[in-house]
Amino acid sequence: MSKILVVDDEASVLQSMEILLKSEGHEVVTMRDSEKAAEMIKNERYDLLITDIRMSPVDGMQLIKLAHSKTPPIPTIVVSAYGSENTEHQSFDLGCTAYIQKPFKIQHVLDAVRKVFLNK
Repeated sequence: MSKILVVDDEASVLQSMEILLKSEGHEVVTMRDSEKAAEMIKNERYDLLITDIRMSPVDGMQLIKLAHSKTPPIPTIVVSAYGSENTEHQSFDLGCTAYIQKPFKIQHVLDAVRKVFLNK
């Protein structure tokens, strides 16, 4: 079983992700507070980070950088409504595995998560 941290400022997204990922057998930790999520990334072990980009006070790019500074790096998936080509490229440059636009399709999330764990 994999431990997944999902960070988003929308409660409905967190609830959907939690239901979806738990149904696949994962342990899921959801967090609306991006600053607290950053502390959790520093102090705990996760197998995957799924994050939104536009959050405050810590944005998704900062969380991705933090996740990839760990040893071993934590794979990341972005799920965001505010995507631009530039933001998507930045995410991949930082090591993001997948970039999914909101509203997301369940299958896209499942495919991205499965891809992360197939490559581990």
